[in-house]
Amino acid sequence: MSAAGYVRTVHSASLIFGSTEPPQDDAAETYHEASKLYCSTAARQTRSRLLESHLGLQVSSLRSVKRSSHLPFVALAEPALSTASFADTIESRRSERAFGEDPISAVELSSLLHAAYGVTHELDLGMPGAGPRLRTVPSGGALFPLEVYVVPWRVESLPIALYHFDPLRRLLERLRGGELEGDVRGAMFYDELAVGCGALFLISGVFWRTRFKYGLRGYRFALLECGHLAQNILLAATAFGLGSVPIGGFYDRRADELLGLDGVNESTLYAIAVGTLGNAE
Repeated sequence: MSAAGYVRTVHSASLIFGSTEPPQDDAAETYHEASKLYCSTAARQTRSRLLESHLGLQVSSLRSVKRSSHLPFVALAEPALSTASFADTIESRRSERAFGEDPISAVELSSLLHAAYGVTHELDLGMPGAGPRLRTVPSGGALFPLEVYVVPWRVESLPIALYHFDPLRRLLERLRGGELEGDVRGAMFYDELAVGCGALFLISGVFWRTRFKYGLRGYRFALLECGHLAQNILLAATAFGLGSVPIGGFYDRRADELLGLDGVNESTLYAIAVGTLGNAE
């Protein structure tokens, strides 16, 4: 504290690095530098021409979603987004860590998934079915590198299982049933949030979908898009009068194993717990 009685602002760099500069082998600094764009090297760092010349990539980029057609699936209800005003929703959004026992409705779940990553319209390229089906979040190059999974602990008429959301068909593919609570608890640092909610949403990144075009910069784009998606869920939950909280504290390898991911080509990025609100005492 200074003589005038003011508390000085903390210079966090020295607390984190032990000096004013990061060490030469600091992984975060190395990645951030490697993913920067420069006027002199941008053309070499990105590979936009590859998309123009590779038919397989063109087709894949139009249907950016994992699909397991052999698995059983559940068709989702028609989404019906809340009519709550945007201003009220923004002002009301708070992270909630205590959830009620009442279930989330089927329409609310469908609407949350639609708000997260649902298809809104098709980009017109001059012929039907030729353009990418755009979604509720901005995506670098409209490449949509994310996948959404959900565990519905208490959702109306939906059995507890691990599901994968297919936004192009608006359905949930059932990946696995059986005992899930132990695996979810083992993957989450805040396990009481992950299993005490009405539905747990897990977001992963399929990194090649964006890196083939944008290189290391594509990893940044995937993380930014994940934030857009998560905020849509949080705001939609608030508009419905539901509680929600984002969860960044999870054990990556265990979360990837829960979802059946290799952790390299696709890996878990974020989790969000949503549920009804308990009665205030």
